[in-house]
Amino acid sequence: MPRLQPLSSLTAAQLRPIDFLLFDVDETFTSHGLLTAEAYASLFDLQRAGITAIPVTGRPSGWGNVMLSTWPIKACVTENGGVISWKDAAGIARQRVIHEQHRGPGYIVALRTLGGKIAAQFPEIRVSADQPYRLTDLAIDYNEQSENVSPNTVRAIVDIMQSAGYKTAVSSIHVHAYFPSNEKADGVYPLMQTAFDLDANALHARAAFIGDSPNDASLFKAIPISVGVANVRDSLDKIETPPAYICERACGAGFVEFAQRLIEARS
Repeated sequence: MPRLQPLSSLTAAQLRPIDFLLFDVDETFTSHGLLTAEAYASLFDLQRAGITAIPVTGRPSGWGNVMLSTWPIKACVTENGGVISWKDAAGIARQRVIHEQHRGPGYIVALRTLGGKIAAQFPEIRVSADQPYRLTDLAIDYNEQSENVSPNTVRAIVDIMQSAGYKTAVSSIHVHAYFPSNEKADGVYPLMQTAFDLDANALHARAAFIGDSPNDASLFKAIPISVGVANVRDSLDKIETPPAYICERACGAGFVEFAQRLIEARS
């Protein structure tokens, strides 16, 4: 099907079966690092409309625990698919690391050692402030608290990680390293089966996804109703399969734009 169609081309009939909204967090749900009142309120609007919102983020599992405890959500995927968290039938929070290799002896220590070497080589970047709350990956901050980092530096960091034997992903703010491979879709499918008893076919029919950056590519490709907030255009040269649809508005405002379309389709 054609890609990057305007969001307005989606009909109410197409949107009405959507019961789950999977969404990236940084610069999709947030705007320039901040969570706006309008974006956060839209989670409650979705909940009232019977639509289950599920963050799918590169942020750490520690943040996932906070989101699950304080946001109106029932489940989330963190660390680019490496960790899934959900509330069971009794409302108790559960968590699972997808790849057992990520829990192996010395795995995280080796990643943090690599992060220290990268930070020493490139003084303009730093290891992400959320690194202590991660279970499965290394996150190098190039666009959150680090400033004016060139695309060449980002490419060099990716090359160093890959030369050390790691898989990589680039988000709007971080460069990630891990092994074996993590993709956001790798976490979404087991989460939806475990928490909501949805197989892949049911997921594709009943879920939409919205994101903005290269590490969202696996879900842009997998989910038929995949949507980019307007700022996804900044990363299209790095996304092999762009989203099927695109919002008029950027960041959290684009999230609200799509959430309202989903809600209106129910009324």
